Amino acid sequence: MTVSRRRFVQSIGVGGAALGAGGAGVFGAPLISARGHEALWAFQGQGQAVDPGAARRADRRMAAAPGMVRIDSNENPIGPGKKAIDAIRAHFDECNRYPIVAEDDVIATIAKLQGVAPENVMLGCGSGELLRAADNAFLSKTSAYVAGGPTFEAPGDWAKFIGAEVRSVPVDSKLGLDLDAMGAASRGAGLVYLCNPNNPTATVHTKADVMAFIEKVNKLSPETTILVDEAYFEYVDAAGYGTVIPAAIQNPRVLVLRTFSKVFGMAGLRIGYAVGRPETLAKVKQWTLGSNISQLTLVAAHAALEDTAHITAEVARNREVKAFTRKFFADGGYTMTSADANFMMVDIKRDAAAFKKLALKQGIAIGRSFPPLTNQARITFGTMPEMKKAVAVFKELLSNGNRAAGS
Repeated sequence: MTVSRRRFVQSIGVGGAALGAGGAGVFGAPLISARGHEALWAFQGQGQAVDPGAARRADRRMAAAPGMVRIDSNENPIGPGKKAIDAIRAHFDECNRYPIVAEDDVIATIAKLQGVAPENVMLGCGSGELLRAADNAFLSKTSAYVAGGPTFEAPGDWAKFIGAEVRSVPVDSKLGLDLDAMGAASRGAGLVYLCNPNNPTATVHTKADVMAFIEKVNKLSPETTILVDEAYFEYVDAAGYGTVIPAAIQNPRVLVLRTFSKVFGMAGLRIGYAVGRPETLAKVKQWTLGSNISQLTLVAAHAALEDTAHITAEVARNREVKAFTRKFFADGGYTMTSADANFMMVDIKRDAAAFKKLALKQGIAIGRSFPPLTNQARITFGTMPEMKKAVAVFKELLSNGNRAAGS
């Protein structure tokens, strides 16, 4: 049975605020860990939180309007599996207790699935909380942050906020992370962030490439920690791709993050996890909240981990929709990335920010612009009916644009 996020919330009568966790971060700034909202707030020097602009917030409000096709935030359009939802319904009477046993259960299950010990796993309120905690643990005013450009922005925004130097290394001509240049930039850095597959470009590196990168950074800058974000791990079809969790278990300078926000369809429930050596996790843990994940989220995560049939079905659904969407753009002569995730980037040969505004007016919300890739549109894969509606709008808008360009 397919249960949408909206139908689920309606059926239990519980708002998202009851399922999440919140609090205050350093300097009294709001603790915002949601990846799916694409870091609505940016953080700049001296502890000041600033709104990056009313335009982005307005876009988000429009994207959430009834009837909108929401393919803008890399969310899973299907939502949690039935077993996860049933687990939530069955545990409402435990909401009066702080989650203790449930945390242990989830950690033990993750450890078993990943072939590690429970002490090698820690949980976070989404991987967003863990990314921020890692920044706090490994960065300083004299220890820089290194990442691709563009990549997932939240950890870089927080690095700026806490006063660390941010070294952004442009992606290569194929929109892949430039690992050689990132390695060279890592000298003296506190933290290197490697998102694989990378968001927003949907490009991927093989396990061998990442392992060689880790070795290079270890030799060039032994005190630098490498954080590998595997948020989209389950969606990857590329040959040679693989997790570097084994490296994180052996190497105290490696940390791997995963999330339940993507293939598990639990972006609104907020849970992620880190895998690494106990001493590495201990540095990160001092910057996280206690009881940072709700009782209901934990039981849902535990059920989701064991529901392999749902994950298999979601990966197959995404693969089918991806093929359909890529064919539309390929037939139109547009180039795109390999899309080893639940989204892709496509060169629409015109300003992506303007294209996004036009699509919004037609009921289709796509990803925002990611400078300097100003002609690249990031499109998340929705359901097949959603994508059929979306490509019909894209066809009209792109055709109109071509006629205007030729007039």
